[in-house]
Amino acid sequence: MTDDLSTLGLECSEDWVPFPVTGTIDLSYWARYQAEELVERYARDGEKGNARALARDLERAAADSRSREPLGAFGWYISGHRTVAAVLELDAIHPDETYPEVTLDLLAESMSATDFGPPDVRRVRLPLGDAVRIRQNLVEERKRLFGPRPVVRTLFHGVRPPTTDAAVTLMVSWTEPVLDEPLEGIVDGIARTLKL
Repeated sequence: MTDDLSTLGLECSEDWVPFPVTGTIDLSYWARYQAEELVERYARDGEKGNARALARDLERAAADSRSREPLGAFGWYISGHRTVAAVLELDAIHPDETYPEVTLDLLAESMSATDFGPPDVRRVRLPLGDAVRIRQNLVEERKRLFGPRPVVRTLFHGVRPPTTDAAVTLMVSWTEPVLDEPLEGIVDGIARTLKL
């Protein structure tokens, strides 16, 4: 089998802005251009957008995703909002000497945390292959020495395509509890569009 993931793709709405996570593109320049695009989209939706605030947030969110070096990343920008509502990262886990086979059990074990009790772990079937779906809440590091520890909500899909030894992973994270239900449906729908 091969580990070629060069044709990996997914489908999502225009609310998901693709982040430049590879290459040498200037994030400040990209963020200013992308912010203007968002302001135009917001206007079409009858909402106001602040280009300066959006550009700052786009640059910060894209730089954060870039630091993890995923295969791809997207930010969910809801019309009228100044900051990213959720971040989606697409990646792969390849077999190595420690784990010569990447199984769904391995994914479920290594991607689960018990910060708020046991995660919701399910086996699902996606068009790309057998998968594990994990919904959980995690405690993030403090942003300031005496500040609160924010809760990060995540939905993870790990898929084992039959054509590769690698597992394809899709992780979405957000902080607003009101987004739990709509995002789970949206992310499950995106996971069903994964293709190689």
